[in-house]
Amino acid sequence: MDLRSELRIEPQVDTLEEGKDYRFIITLDPNFKIAQSFFDKGLATLQDSILTIRAKASKPRGAEKSMLRFIITNLQNTRILLMKEYIVKSDGRLYPLVAKPKTNIIKLNDLQIERNKTYNKKEFADKPFVQFYENEYSDTSKRINGVKMTFVKGDYQKHFGSSNDTLSLEMLREIKRIRGNTTVFLSIEVPQPRKKVKNIWSRFTVTD
Repeated sequence: MDLRSELRIEPQVDTLEEGKDYRFIITLDPNFKIAQSFFDKGLATLQDSILTIRAKASKPRGAEKSMLRFIITNLQNTRILLMKEYIVKSDGRLYPLVAKPKTNIIKLNDLQIERNKTYNKKEFADKPFVQFYENEYSDTSKRINGVKMTFVKGDYQKHFGSSNDTLSLEMLREIKRIRGNTTVFLSIEVPQPRKKVKNIWSRFTVTD
């Protein structure tokens, strides 16, 4: 991504410390738009041109690699995948973790989607409605403008979008076709005050 002109991230840093919030300014070529954004280890929230990343290490101490991914589209609706690798460092101070309320909760009806968890495709058969809660104590779900899903298995990638809070028939058909472990990126768009939006995403595995 560092050598591409379509999308730039400032400041240019390569190492993130676990538990800290990092804010980056995204500069995008006017002929392109961001379709989806994902971060492997932690939470990435894109609001207007500001990307906020909070890294979460999977090891109690040391360093590990994490990938930030953007899917951008041009005027011809051609999709381009851009990636930037970061090093996530943990000094062990956050272990053991103190229990905190879970935030940015995504549910498919009563099925809570948890990052990096594996689900059987049968769990999605009758769960087409997506719900978003700001935290685990919220009683009311927030309105969702749209849902996007990307299916990745090896070199195979397929992208689908829905303009409401319901998984499209194409998404459900693709889930039914899954054979073996398939990585799924789920992104939702949540409206914010002053006509702004917040994109929340999760990554998980679906198998048969």
